[in-house]
Amino acid sequence: PAEPHPSMVLSASLDKTVAVWDPRASSGAGAKPASTVALPERALCLDLRWPHALVGTGAAAAGAQLIDLRYAPGEAKPLKLHQSVSRFPPRSVALFPGGEGFCAGSHDGRVAVHFHSSSAGGPAGAAAAAPKAKAPWGEDFSFKCHRQGADKDRIYGVGALSFFPAKPHLLATAGSDGECHLWDLKRRHKTAHLLKASTAGSGAPVALPAIAFSRGGDMLAYARSDDWSGGAAAYEATRGAGHANDVRILLLDPSGWEKREAG
Repeated sequence: PAEPHPSMVLSASLDKTVAVWDPRASSGAGAKPASTVALPERALCLDLRWPHALVGTGAAAAGAQLIDLRYAPGEAKPLKLHQSVSRFPPRSVALFPGGEGFCAGSHDGRVAVHFHSSSAGGPAGAAAAAPKAKAPWGEDFSFKCHRQGADKDRIYGVGALSFFPAKPHLLATAGSDGECHLWDLKRRHKTAHLLKASTAGSGAPVALPAIAFSRGGDMLAYARSDDWSGGAAAYEATRGAGHANDVRILLLDPSGWEKREAG
């Protein structure tokens, strides 16, 4: 839903459009969107934070597309992705609650944090800044995540991102490794391990393609399903093991996070 218009719904599609729907006005097979926005490439992921929508597209060159929902018909504005995640199309995107920027998750176990005011950010075509080991807050940076094994050589995609509503500098990431972690973006460290991997009968982890915090931050909804990252063979193995796609709710206790932050 698009606040402050909770009755409006956005959808992003492989047909290279974002559609705005008003279920009150039309429904059924013949329903038409209230408006549509054309994209330069297929839409792979979407996040909404009024008054903007952010779309990750199916071509690395097209990057992320920002749409201002206050204007209809809207126009997609390209945003430059951090060079650490620009090799592949973004796997997931999330807008900062305060509007200062956005995050993008990649297929190769990285998350890039972008600020609209950063010299490295801005519209596509702007020069990408050289990566910094410890860039100050307000400068673009990236970090590695969802890597398993003694040498962290098993790398998984970042399928979903979600900001913790009570503390917008805390970002949850969910991956193809079936795990969910909470990161403190300001301190650059992992604050909590929210979910451990669940495996199918084949022993392979079941991916987490979607997560969302409740408005109060006391619950986390998450979906478990094959995300096709292992191709047809992994999908058939997961299905053959009897795994059923599902959505679950995790009750949270942020008090432990606060101790970790203070430490």
